[in-house]
Amino acid sequence: MEESKDIEPNRAKRRRQGKQAAKEAAKQPPEDYGPAAPRVFTECPVCKCPARFTVEAMKGDLHLQDIFGKEPALFSFEYVYDTPLYSIKLVVIGDSCVRCGTLYTLARDKLKGTPKGIPKGPGPGGLIIGKGGS
Repeated sequence: MEESKDIEPNRAKRRRQGKQAAKEAAKQPPEDYGPAAPRVFTECPVCKCPARFTVEAMKGDLHLQDIFGKEPALFSFEYVYDTPLYSIKLVVIGDSCVRCGTLYTLARDKLKGTPKGIPKGPGPGGLIIGKGGS
């Protein structure tokens, strides 16, 4: 029985080792993935296959490139939110890998709208906004 105690650490020692490993992992700097937007991806992040589902499935059926030279995508999402200065639109376009079936992002971008400002000229009820009056 004493041999098994030497081979296998006791419960408190295992806890200390686990805590020490967690502290070491926390000290590591976070991985830098680059800017959030804009980004463009050309291959599956899992198996590195460049073949995309929509392109392969539509071969022979349609012209794969439209007037702008863009290829079709399986999905796209837009999210719009307002800030005090701009309306912001987040756009994500994605497809699926032919080999492993993973859904992944092809491109993502963050688009700013026109700046918001105080309107110049007549406001509601014909009042002039932004001018001192008598």
